[in-house]
Amino acid sequence: MWFKATVIALIGVTVVLMAGCGDGGENVASTANAPTPSKEWRVTLNSVDGPESVSVLMALHRGFFKDAGLNVWAGSPLEPNRPASYVAKGIDDFGLVQMPQLVIARDEGMPLVALGSVISQPTAAMIWLERSKIGKIADLRGKTIAIPGAPFQKRLLEAVLTRAGVPLENVQIKDVGYNLVGALMSGSADAIFGGSRVVEGVKIKARGANPVITPVQDLGVPAYEELVVVTRNALVAKDPEVVERFISVVLRGSSAAVGDPSGAVDAVVQGLEANPPPNRRVMEAQMAAARPLISKTGHMNPHRARTLVDWMYREGLISHRIPTEELFGDVSQ
Repeated sequence: MWFKATVIALIGVTVVLMAGCGDGGENVASTANAPTPSKEWRVTLNSVDGPESVSVLMALHRGFFKDAGLNVWAGSPLEPNRPASYVAKGIDDFGLVQMPQLVIARDEGMPLVALGSVISQPTAAMIWLERSKIGKIADLRGKTIAIPGAPFQKRLLEAVLTRAGVPLENVQIKDVGYNLVGALMSGSADAIFGGSRVVEGVKIKARGANPVITPVQDLGVPAYEELVVVTRNALVAKDPEVVERFISVVLRGSSAAVGDPSGAVDAVVQGLEANPPPNRRVMEAQMAAARPLISKTGHMNPHRARTLVDWMYREGLISHRIPTEELFGDVSQ
């Protein structure tokens, strides 16, 4: 089911975040009286790539969860459409999901709530190759578009195409999982959608091609938090202290990743047991693109979330307007 990332099972105490701290070392209290953690808390990352999951991977790599007395396991889902359902079903306790994915999950009745932001701006994009001679979205009529396979990505794609006057039935949609770059470079797809400009966009450039990258914000989609940490409402109610510690540690990981670019690359390359392993040169380029988007505060903007929900409702992506407080719950910022 999983690509294993890493396991931490040590003793520590709650982390107290301090603004401007690079590696968080100054913020660790004495561990003399810390209890031995007995439960393993499971985290699903958002993909098999690591740049956008660096907050969690850095926290694991630096032992920040250990410092907080948390026994944490993190792994990447076998398929891109699973993170929200893993958390909703209790397979995992926490997850990294895109805000539109959270909105659709709530619309479908999944009892999830966002705790904080780790990537503050959308990185999703429509990408085709310069050599394809595609000039605009309307030129995709009759073309093949590859997506990772998450249902919300297909809904966003439909909204984008409709805005450009291209009915969904006038294109061929191909679910390719994590093989977006391979599909585009091989010519089995004319364009890809739902991938990230800081992941797939960088990989394509590393292969010597010239991608034409159009961010979703330029395609009519409102700005949103690219990745938020989610958990079940029931866990917030049952164990708020653990939830608070967990999100504090993740944000400490964010701060450390921003302050130590090389260490952030180490955390991702060493934390993901991928086969083949990540190419460090490519990962450095991906991290350079992702670091400016890492949320330094974890703050989630309620107005921006409201705008996204309203847009998704108008576009028919969801069946009802979900109140912002249902997305953020008691951890609303």
